[in-house]
Amino acid sequence: MPQDPDADRGAVSKRHHSSLLTALRPSMEAFNVPAGEHIFHQNDVADGMHAITAGKVSIKSRTLADGLVELAQMGPGDIFGELSLIDHMRRSAMAVAVEPTSGYFMAREQFERLLIVGDPVACRLATHIRLLASARTRATLGGLALDPLPLAERRGHSSAGQARIKPTQSGPEIADLLQALHPFRHFKPAEIGKILQSASVFGLQAGSTLTDQGAPADGIHIVLRGAVRMSLHRPEAMEQLLIHGPGKIIGCTAAIDGLPHPVHLDVREDAWLVHMGQTQLKAMENDQGGAAIKLLDLVSKQITRDLRSLSRHQGRRESMVALNHQAEVAHV
Repeated sequence: MPQDPDADRGAVSKRHHSSLLTALRPSMEAFNVPAGEHIFHQNDVADGMHAITAGKVSIKSRTLADGLVELAQMGPGDIFGELSLIDHMRRSAMAVAVEPTSGYFMAREQFERLLIVGDPVACRLATHIRLLASARTRATLGGLALDPLPLAERRGHSSAGQARIKPTQSGPEIADLLQALHPFRHFKPAEIGKILQSASVFGLQAGSTLTDQGAPADGIHIVLRGAVRMSLHRPEAMEQLLIHGPGKIIGCTAAIDGLPHPVHLDVREDAWLVHMGQTQLKAMENDQGGAAIKLLDLVSKQITRDLRSLSRHQGRRESMVALNHQAEVAHV
């Protein structure tokens, strides 16, 4: 069953976020919902995070076959919808009060205001959410790896080495290229300069391997030009998952949790990449400057969007398996 990207299930997570929620309480508003009432519906605009202090909430999702599955139940101390603080997507599931439920709500706009001014508690919550998204990404990829891969989706393994291209642009031209990318347009020139001071720029020819599945964490790569593919290597074949083009940040899962890369990354079109290593990225988490806050916000947005895409990919596959099974039964 695909995991709901908005559902927090871990007892360890509770211990980590309880102190954060206490510190953020003055910036949150109370909510009370009677039993049987929806807190939000699937596909609603995701406007913030809920923290439960009393009651019980069921997280449910509709499938392609118009079925309804329960993904999780939440109780006191749990949070849900926290990824909506990072991205602007719609709700991937519905939340229904199983019994009278109360708690506190953090609006996304309020959280963004706190981040902009460098509020340390909001920054810690953002770090916590990135770790949750990283853990859920690995769990989703683990689920995909266990599912049979349809013949139509099987591709040959990519095992090429690296064929480097030396960028011909000067430092100022590279800075202009980076700032021209949509996600970086709100960065000031000095902030772009600070990022590039902590990074290196290089090129790879199409067909080159950027990172092997299982390789040690090595920071993030920002795609300046070209395209990079994310795939899952299995013994029998390779499964293409996502293609990332200019402005996208890749390698986020391993960079966030420090564990080996869960996927294979290879270049599909000649690419120029900005690489920020693991040490430099971690230093950003202790930096309250504008460049660090904005870059980490982009990393947060990238991993949550990738997670939602992978969850949809898994959900479509499982729904198609269920539909095919129903068709086969109907013809017996």
